[in-house]
Amino acid sequence: MNLAARYSDYSTFGSTTNGKLGLRWEATPDIVARTTYAQGFRAPSVGELFGSPARFDATITDPCNDLPNTDPNYSKCVTLGVANPTSFHQANTQISVRTGGNRTLNPETSKSLTAGLVYSPTWAENRNWANRLDFELTYYRHIIKEAIQAPDAQTQLNRCVESGNAASIFCTGISRGTSGDINGFSNILRNLGTVDTHGFDLGVDWAGPPLAVGRPGANWQTTYVGKYSAVASDSGLTEPRQIGVEVNDSAIPRVRSTLNLKWGMNFVDLGWSLRYLSAVNESCDQDRLDLGACSDPGSRSNHLKATMYHDLRVMVRLPAATRTTLSAGVNNVLDQDPPVCVTCSLNGYDASNYDLPGQFGYLEARIGF
Repeated sequence: MNLAARYSDYSTFGSTTNGKLGLRWEATPDIVARTTYAQGFRAPSVGELFGSPARFDATITDPCNDLPNTDPNYSKCVTLGVANPTSFHQANTQISVRTGGNRTLNPETSKSLTAGLVYSPTWAENRNWANRLDFELTYYRHIIKEAIQAPDAQTQLNRCVESGNAASIFCTGISRGTSGDINGFSNILRNLGTVDTHGFDLGVDWAGPPLAVGRPGANWQTTYVGKYSAVASDSGLTEPRQIGVEVNDSAIPRVRSTLNLKWGMNFVDLGWSLRYLSAVNESCDQDRLDLGACSDPGSRSNHLKATMYHDLRVMVRLPAATRTTLSAGVNNVLDQDPPVCVTCSLNGYDASNYDLPGQFGYLEARIGF
């Protein structure tokens, strides 16, 4: 059993006490069960509180574009300042959004639970095909309240138009000029709401037997996201960030998996890694459909296919008095391009999940004293 408690006192947010309980039980010589429950507290950083305003040109589609007078949003757009939505079309798909710190932020709080099993079979120890074999399965659930985040700009604008009320919480910070074009869009950080996610982590670790030409090994780690939801506290509405959905230049793939293959010799270690991300989808507006940019126009969406990267690494241990190693490697050896993202504003791909296009080589030297 492991017990821990942390007391914190902030001049800005007062004091808080958070606890942690961990249990580990060796049920048999082969099986270990473990679980942890923890409370979390994160005060906003200096940048989140007092960061200077900055401009970001976001790719946003105005819902008031080219509306027939029978559209439910027609009268709402008129109320919000678009004189004739039928003939109105935003001049630029990029809208300048103002973001920055917010002095009224509250701290984030969280609760986390993990529970899992480790199976290390004795029948796989010191064999002619394995020196050791471990299996790990862990369930996790994390709940964050008062999560600090800027709302998705496209979602904020959509909900502003749907409300038809310039004084609504969704329209706060959004203003239009006499032509109807948006001339102001404030999207500062806020305590957006509650984030609830759970899933499983699976791991397999194999250490091969010593051979005349070295020792092989492999490690496989996979994360499966079973649920992810973010609910805004001011409106009670679910935010668009979901599993398998590309939004706001980021996505949560259902599955992430990494397989590391290694071969160790006297002075040289070789490694080959395979990194896998499952497919995601993004919604397409009419402009992108008209351009033929979307892979599935029937469902008004674009498919970002599953992607796998291959990485190679070689490390040499030098026979020196100090612990000196030289390494060289190439990430994305097979030159896999990221899937095309038509809503992303960063050169047509999601930089939060996928590698920069092209191969990446490096050299590294380490000296230990």
